[in-house]
Amino acid sequence: MLQSGVSRQLFDRWASDPKNGCLIAGYAVEHTLAKEIMSQPKEVVTMEGRRQPLNCLVDYVSFSAHVDFVQNRDFITSVNPTNIILVHGAKEEMGRLKGALMLQYNKLPENKRPTIAMPPNEVEVKLIFTRRRSAKVMGKLAETPADDNDDQVEESKAKAVVEPREGDAVRGILVTQQNSSKIVAPEDLSTYTPLRVGSVSSRLHVPFVGKIETLRMFLGEMFRDIEETREDNETDVDGADDEGVVTFSIGSQVKVIAGKTKGVATVEWDCSPVGDVIADSLVALIMHAQSSAASIRLTGRPCRHRSKKAREGDLENQTTAEEHLRAVHQALSDQFLSVEATYEAKKGTFEVKLDANDNASEESNGLVCTATVEFENILDGTAKVTVECEDEKLAANVRGCVQNVVAASAPIAMD
Repeated sequence: MLQSGVSRQLFDRWASDPKNGCLIAGYAVEHTLAKEIMSQPKEVVTMEGRRQPLNCLVDYVSFSAHVDFVQNRDFITSVNPTNIILVHGAKEEMGRLKGALMLQYNKLPENKRPTIAMPPNEVEVKLIFTRRRSAKVMGKLAETPADDNDDQVEESKAKAVVEPREGDAVRGILVTQQNSSKIVAPEDLSTYTPLRVGSVSSRLHVPFVGKIETLRMFLGEMFRDIEETREDNETDVDGADDEGVVTFSIGSQVKVIAGKTKGVATVEWDCSPVGDVIADSLVALIMHAQSSAASIRLTGRPCRHRSKKAREGDLENQTTAEEHLRAVHQALSDQFLSVEATYEAKKGTFEVKLDANDNASEESNGLVCTATVEFENILDGTAKVTVECEDEKLAANVRGCVQNVVAASAPIAMD
C-alpha cells in the first residue's frame, strides 16, 4: 500500500521523474498512499513530511490472487518464456503445474522447450542466457583477408577493396568496448580504437671473459643466418676491448654485443614470446661458451706453421663435425645396440649388425647395414647420408634415424 518499507522509499525517490512509473496491482485500502495516487494528485507527501510533485506514471492493474491451470497456461503460452521458475505456492499444486507444463512442452522440439524449475526456498537456480556475438572487421583486414594467396594479392593491387568471402580466415586483435566489438590489424589499433601500442625493450649484461671467436662459434652451432657487424671501440670507454665491438643479430629478434666493455656481453631484444625465448637461450649459451671445456679445445693452437685463418677453420669444422658424428653414433647405438663407428675428418661410417639375439624379424637376422654420413657444410648442418643394406625396411629405419639426428643438430633457422 506504499505506507512504509523499501517500496515507499523508492516511490519517494522516483515520483518526481516523468520517466518512472508506478503500477498498483490489486485492491488498495482507503486512506493509503496507494489509494491516493490513483486519483492522480499533483503533489504527494513523502515519509519525511515534505511535499513533492507527482510526475511519474500511475496505473492500476486488476489482479486476482487465485487462477486456475487454464489461465496460467494461457499466460505462460502468450509470454513464451525461455525459463519458467515456479515459486511461492503449495508444493503439491506446483508439482502438478510443472508436470502439466512439461507434458505440454514435450510436444515441441528439444531446442525449443523452456527450462522448468521448482526450487525449494533458498536454493540457487542457475540460468544460461545466450546472445549472438558479432564483430566488425575494420581497416586493412576488411580490405584483404589474412590468408590471401598470390593471385588474390595481385588482384588486390589492381582493385581498391577486395570483398571478403565466407570462410576466409582473419587474424587480428579483438577489441570490445561498450558492447561493441571490432577486429583490427595490430597496426590499425591506434586508428580505430583509443588504445595505443607500446613496446618494451630489454637489455641484459652477462659476464663474459671468453674470446669473441668462441662466442661466434657457439652461436653458429645454435642458430643459422647470423648477421655480424664490427665497429671500432670509442677511445674514452673504460675497459673496452681492443678487438673492437662485434654485434651478432639473430633473426632481427635479439642482438648480442661483445667487446664494448671488457668482461661483459650485452643481450638486447624487444620483449615478445619469441624474443624472450631466444634471449633466454642466448644467455645460457654465453655462460656455456666461457665455462665449457670444449671452448678451450675449439680455440686452441695445435700448430703454428699454418695460417691463423686456416687453423681456425679446420679446427672448427673438424671438431663440430666430430661431435655431430658422435651424436649419430649414440642414436644408432640406442636403437640397434650393435653399432661400430669409424671416423675420418668430417666423415663417419657406421656398421649396424643384427643377429639372432636382437628383436628382429627372421628375414633380418644376421644382416649388416652400413651408413655413411659426411657433413658437407657444418655451418648450416647439411650432410650427405648413404645407407647400404639388403633389407629395405632396415635401411629405411637406419636412414630415418640418421636424418633425424642430422636435422636436430643443425642450427636453428630464424626465418
